[in-house]
Amino acid sequence: MDQVSLSSHSVLETLLKTNRPPTDQEREIILESMAPTNAKLRVIEAQISDTIAHIQALKSQVEQAERKLERLREEEAASLDTLAVHRRIFSTFRILPEDVLREICVTCVEADMPTLSYLGIPLPYVLAQISSGMRRIVLTTPLIWTSVNIETGSLYAHTRSSAFYEQAYSLLARRASQWFERAGALALTVSFQDPSPRYGRLELQSSEPDPSNILCDTFISYSTRWKEIRFNSRCRVLSAPMIRIAALTAVDVPLLQSVSLHLDLRPNAVLHNSVLTIPTLKRVNLDTDVIRKFTVNWGVLTSVTLRGRTSPFCYSQREIARILQQTKCLVFCDIIVGHRPEEQSRYLDKVDLPFLKTLIVSENPSETVQSMLDPITAPILEIFSVDKVSLDVSLAEFLKQSPLIQNLSLPSLHYINGDKISNTIGLLCHCPSLIVLSLGGDGGCADRLLRAFVEEGDAGVICPRLQYFDFTGYMNFSLQTLRLFLEGKQGEIAIPNVLPWKKVSINIGGIRDTKTYEQMLDLVSQKKAAGLDVELKELRQ
Repeated sequence: MDQVSLSSHSVLETLLKTNRPPTDQEREIILESMAPTNAKLRVIEAQISDTIAHIQALKSQVEQAERKLERLREEEAASLDTLAVHRRIFSTFRILPEDVLREICVTCVEADMPTLSYLGIPLPYVLAQISSGMRRIVLTTPLIWTSVNIETGSLYAHTRSSAFYEQAYSLLARRASQWFERAGALALTVSFQDPSPRYGRLELQSSEPDPSNILCDTFISYSTRWKEIRFNSRCRVLSAPMIRIAALTAVDVPLLQSVSLHLDLRPNAVLHNSVLTIPTLKRVNLDTDVIRKFTVNWGVLTSVTLRGRTSPFCYSQREIARILQQTKCLVFCDIIVGHRPEEQSRYLDKVDLPFLKTLIVSENPSETVQSMLDPITAPILEIFSVDKVSLDVSLAEFLKQSPLIQNLSLPSLHYINGDKISNTIGLLCHCPSLIVLSLGGDGGCADRLLRAFVEEGDAGVICPRLQYFDFTGYMNFSLQTLRLFLEGKQGEIAIPNVLPWKKVSINIGGIRDTKTYEQMLDLVSQKKAAGLDVELKELRQ
């Protein structure tokens, strides 16, 4: 190596002193002497290249970090703006007296019954997360905790082990107990979903207890404080909670005033009950095909809702007439009427309901059977909804005897004789006190009907006090009629002694002409801009 270095040095020295080009041998000597240096140079160049690539990668990461930092700064600014808005909102809360805050929380809960489930967060706990002060108010206000809907359906979204159900029901039971305890000694309004599966109990070993009993035991242990109970079961067979609730007595539920049962039981189920006979009960709601299986103390009730799922299992006209005759202070009544062929020719005894203010009736149309409305007299009735009634004569006579009706719903009427528009106008002529009207109807032209509300006929304008109108009928009418209908009770051309519109909703699904349809949309836009609360809907048949 030293000799090679020396030789190359001598060669270079010789070449520098002369002006001749190197020979091939000299060139080889020089190149051989440069090989180690070139190798080191290539290593250094590779390192430089790697370093440059690393620097570029770092620059790219820096750019990404800078962009991310910029986004985070933007999000921070937006969060600070939102926080500032929230602070401005809650600054008002901070200066409100504590009793006002309590009232606000109670109102929020009353407007929407909180749901207690395995995974969800009920409304009171959401309110408690607003601030530490709000949390203290929520947790120390018993009225907030007097109502709850206990939901168990989500537990059956997937098949689980019995250990899971036992854990879940134990957790729900503890939460329910804490909830009821926070209500202090106040009466409770409770909605309870039957935890039993649709066709019976869980798939458990014969030696294993049903874990849902844990929740049911806790639920019923507070029955002495129930004021209202709503029980919903999708079971097609009798379940333990169903049997236990039905068997409660006046001793078990001394405060109970309202019972609502929604049951999917098969019609052949036999359910013995005593809960609907207690003397404190005021309101009963039965939505089930086993409606006839219940024993009810009708005489003490102020509110009755009877809704069979299918017509053969609904109370017949004669059965409903007997029930209504037993009531002494009925204020609210919602019934679905079934028909029995053997009762077609029988006359229904008179039913006097002197305190009734709300009546909702649905019965299958029949041209031979008298209407359920025929025997009923309700002189101070204020709210009336009737569906599927076919005997317009019966309805007209009923309306004549109830001149104080302020809210009327006629979603579908089946007229036997005459023109449907004339019949409808004739019915509404018996409603001088009407303020709210919901009206249906299919086929034909509605011009004459709509004009009757704003044009004086032989008997004057129908329903002169009407201010809220919802027309869902699938019918045709002209642009001129719509304009007159909207303007006839407003402004300079308003008819004297006729109250103006406050809210109007009309279905234009029956308007076939495209040009008329567009013109109606433009007209309603103008009326909205002028301050009239009007809406056009497009409901199809």
